[in-house]
Amino acid sequence: MKLSKEEKKFWLRNFRIEKAEKIPIHWEILKSADSDYDDDFFYFLSLRVEIINEIYLKDSQITDQSIEYMTRFKGLKNLFLRKNCFLTKSCIIYFNQMKDLENLNLTGTEITLTDLFQTLNNKNLREVFVSSEEIEDNLEEKAFSLKERMPNCNIYLNCSYSTDFFGNLEKPIF
Repeated sequence: MKLSKEEKKFWLRNFRIEKAEKIPIHWEILKSADSDYDDDFFYFLSLRVEIINEIYLKDSQITDQSIEYMTRFKGLKNLFLRKNCFLTKSCIIYFNQMKDLENLNLTGTEITLTDLFQTLNNKNLREVFVSSEEIEDNLEEKAFSLKERMPNCNIYLNCSYSTDFFGNLEKPIF
């Protein structure tokens, strides 16, 4: 299948790929920090790439629309979305659709524990990292409710990894 003019520009600009048959359909990892990756980037990527195992995006330009495009990727186990300030609680429904998703990091986004408490229900999740606001009421109650809904999932507040800088284990809420 040939690339449209817009697709060709996308693949050339981002990956120096000129022909559709050169685009790998299986990617182990997509990693970027402080990038200009946006909704268009994930739209074009999702048209050709079928499998991505890990996505690490820190401080990009993505919105909830990008998360919807990510639901098209099979095998997505790790999704690190730290400091993506344009994400809102509206994208949580898409995390629920990601059947292979095991690790989700939303620290530094607008999404709070209260938002997750209201909507998140992905039983495959093993770890969720989220920032908490001091004004959130009943933090432990909300975390406990999430733990009941997703019993195999550890929920971490205000940390980005399950270990600290020295390799010591961080304690989840539950």
